[in-house]
Amino acid sequence: MRWRDRLAVLFFPPGMMLTVAALMLFFIHMGVFASDVHNFCVTHHYDFMSFRYTVVLTLSQVISICWAAMGSLYAEMTGDKFLRCFALTILMLNGAMFFNRITLEFLAINYREESH
Repeated sequence: MRWRDRLAVLFFPPGMMLTVAALMLFFIHMGVFASDVHNFCVTHHYDFMSFRYTVVLTLSQVISICWAAMGSLYAEMTGDKFLRCFALTILMLNGAMFFNRITLEFLAINYREESH
């Protein structure tokens, strides 16, 4: 174990690392999603959307949901109410972001089928 790993473990309560990692991935996914929605709905620059990275984004979101679920299970075992609420919130946010991303992908597929 490197000193950075030990330092990160010192700053977070036990079981919080998975939830924080899922939160960081959520912020990355939210930024990419906001950019895609802006390019799809506002500017109509479809070439700037992240179509080339759809598989990577979907896999990353599934990993984020799994990490959030494992962090939520760990929080349930500890019995800390704040940690439990935080972990469940992150899990629900990641799930909602996943379904929003899939919906945007299907909207973009429908648009490309109709106009091209």
